[in-house]
Amino acid sequence: MAAGVLVISAAYAAGRHGSPGSAWHAAYWLGEALLFGPLAWRLLSRSGPGESEAAGLVLCAAAATYLVKVAYSPAAFRFPDELEHLRTTSNLLSSHHLFGVNYLLPVSAFYPGLEEVTGAVVTLTGLPVFTAGLIVAGLAHVLFAAALFVVFRQVSGSPRIAAAACAIYATNPHYQVFDAIYGYQTLALAFFGLALAAALDRIRWVLAVTMIAATVITHHVTSYVLAGSLLLLTGVGAFRRRFRQYGFLSVAILAAACLGLVVLWVALAAPGTVSYLEPTVRGLTGVFTSHRSAGSGAPAGPLTDQLASYAATALIMIGLPFGWWQIWRKQRHNTWALALGAGSSAYYLAALVRVAVPDGSELAGRSLTFIYIPVGYTLAMAAAGPVRALLRRITVPRRITRSSRPAFAAAAGILLVGGIAAGWPPYWERLPGQYFVDGFESGITTEGIAAATWARTTLGPGQRIAADFTNYLLLGSYGDQDPVGDLDALYCGPGWTDDDEALANQQAIGYLLVDLRMSEQAAVTGGYFADSSAVCPSPIPRQDLTKFDAVPGFDRVYDSGNIVIYARAGAQDAP
Repeated sequence: MAAGVLVISAAYAAGRHGSPGSAWHAAYWLGEALLFGPLAWRLLSRSGPGESEAAGLVLCAAAATYLVKVAYSPAAFRFPDELEHLRTTSNLLSSHHLFGVNYLLPVSAFYPGLEEVTGAVVTLTGLPVFTAGLIVAGLAHVLFAAALFVVFRQVSGSPRIAAAACAIYATNPHYQVFDAIYGYQTLALAFFGLALAAALDRIRWVLAVTMIAATVITHHVTSYVLAGSLLLLTGVGAFRRRFRQYGFLSVAILAAACLGLVVLWVALAAPGTVSYLEPTVRGLTGVFTSHRSAGSGAPAGPLTDQLASYAATALIMIGLPFGWWQIWRKQRHNTWALALGAGSSAYYLAALVRVAVPDGSELAGRSLTFIYIPVGYTLAMAAAGPVRALLRRITVPRRITRSSRPAFAAAAGILLVGGIAAGWPPYWERLPGQYFVDGFESGITTEGIAAATWARTTLGPGQRIAADFTNYLLLGSYGDQDPVGDLDALYCGPGWTDDDEALANQQAIGYLLVDLRMSEQAAVTGGYFADSSAVCPSPIPRQDLTKFDAVPGFDRVYDSGNIVIYARAGAQDAP
């Protein structure tokens, strides 16, 4: 696993130094194979890992995947969600008060669990926010894997099945990066897993309530999924009349407690959550096309990536019914196992959302973080039972091998490659280093950070600045500004019109940032601005971006060569 991390790190370093050729892309995939190979090899061996070895392999895999994420950006936060939480953390440390203003992600200020923990580490150790954030996110990532192993081990009674379920979960598209970034969901997942592990034992209900409360104040969606999970367990227990098994009266009480805490927190501390999540809820009905966030608006990717993703999806869809059958045959009296099997059926719903709902890839991808938990267990049960028996019958020629291990190894490879292909970062920045204007992580440069820092120190915080997507993120995080990222109409066309003036006034725009590189490179995501409607052509004609020099009332106050900031008449004077 360490060798796999080393090879991937070398591929990342080559990308940053301008050598992201096919050989280094191949090295990246070799590193992934080396990282996951030991876990798969031991799970497929005849004897299988014992208790300690299974747990150790799962934890080592979690630590190794997190080191891969760190190696991608070892010097600073680069992922869009990390920049959003960097602003909330900086506000907390500077003001020493909760619920400050975050112009990029206002709702994050009302779920300050991540920032509170990070702020404590910074205060106690004197470490920079970036280093403290890496520590907090890394510990949360490993702790979540440990909690999952405990849950799967308790439910299945087998360390081998538990490790297999964790290994399958680790192939979900967001496990290696998005669920390990400095974001509130990363820490909330650790609390989520600990709450489930504590709920397995009725004598740990105090710990369970504590972890539920920690989840509620850390991340909204994770707390809702936790409440839904506890309700599902309660419902299955009632249906099977198994209230006494694993203390299901306690689980029912925990479900009620979780729902109560969610309602209280939203009502008293985070009422803005309702308006924040409303677009997503409306998007699920197919009547709303949401604004672009990290992941939406991106093209589908190369054919090989698409085929790998489809193959992994098909494999899971085919394998789940085998797992349901095995759970029913072997664990029909185990309410937790039945609940996990029932929960895995949500995978089919996620696949439907992906193709039938506007921005469905974004919504489905985010949901897989949670859906893969029951999917992992169900597929592990399938591999332990009917699928293994079936493969032993159809493996040919039998004189060559009587083992189903090659088929399982191939399936593991499909799940891993398909998950990475459908996950984050997208294919064009799988290796860092190459610049793509407004291409998420690949669009962030020191020049952009310098412009945002200048805006904070010179203009003061909270200025309304129009900008493209990447500079919108930088202005809102490093710059502490109130940026507007969907005013592409202001940048399109060779002249400044009355409609442009009216729109700028309506949005109270005091400053306008122009990144001239939008005229030099097509938008890899399909558009340069936060709204994925992509009104502007790609690339934008240079005269459209330089027209502001001739517009009355516009004053050029900053120019780095590629990035120009204009002050509109009436804006705060800047030297």
